[in-house]
Amino acid sequence: MLQILILVAGAHFSWAQPTNFTKSDHWRHQRKEIIFGIGASNFLGDLGGLNRIGSDYTPLDMEWPLTRPSGHFAYRYRFRPLWARKSIIQYGLLHGDDKLTNEPSRNYRNLRVRTHLFEFSQHIEFILFNNEQFGKRYKIWGLKGMGNKNDIWYVFSGFTVFGYIPQGPGDGGWTNLRPLNTEGQGLPGGPDRYGIVNYGIPFGMGYKIGIDALWRMSFELSYTKTFTDYLDDVSGVYCNNVAIESVYGGTSAYFAGPSSGEFATWTDTG
Repeated sequence: MLQILILVAGAHFSWAQPTNFTKSDHWRHQRKEIIFGIGASNFLGDLGGLNRIGSDYTPLDMEWPLTRPSGHFAYRYRFRPLWARKSIIQYGLLHGDDKLTNEPSRNYRNLRVRTHLFEFSQHIEFILFNNEQFGKRYKIWGLKGMGNKNDIWYVFSGFTVFGYIPQGPGDGGWTNLRPLNTEGQGLPGGPDRYGIVNYGIPFGMGYKIGIDALWRMSFELSYTKTFTDYLDDVSGVYCNNVAIESVYGGTSAYFAGPSSGEFATWTDTG
């Protein structure tokens, strides 16, 4: 998953006179932050992509028009002058659609998915560069003095645990795909059913800029390596659609292979 986040952070400061507090113990005055914000999410899945046969792990296969908003709430605690940890709760909506590629077999497959993503992450941040100073406390007309500075560049990594709900479009709205076993999960020779919770490793970089003595804004670019191939309910090979229908019903059979059937061998079992 690729995420671009805009975070607004508020912290409580106390100070007496101008000082560069990251070069002394004054950084302790700025240890805790409450963060809220919005962002944009996208993901590299099996659906859509370039107008060619898909390649593993290439960001070129991302469908940028399917970028969707996300929202988050977080708490950051700075435990050393150059180190901080952040706990973040986030919701995002991911989309994939085979109609966005002109590669014949992928377009013919005709799969379309949206996935609700609920995520809890723990980040460790390392500050690469900082320019943080407390300036004059009060604005007095005609009195010149140093203003507050609060600019930070940082990188981060950590771990994330997320729940996800892939859905496919039907006549009655969106249908949860996991219970349908669209790849023959549970059938003889079929794959195991996948869980609704998985984990990943996020890493990225960010920039924080001070708005005033209390507020600042952050911009982050984050990439998360996940350990499931089922964010879009698509992973392996086609199962026998007749067997899926006989065991799980017609709805499962439809979402397992919604193509027109014009080139039936393209979606044969295996």
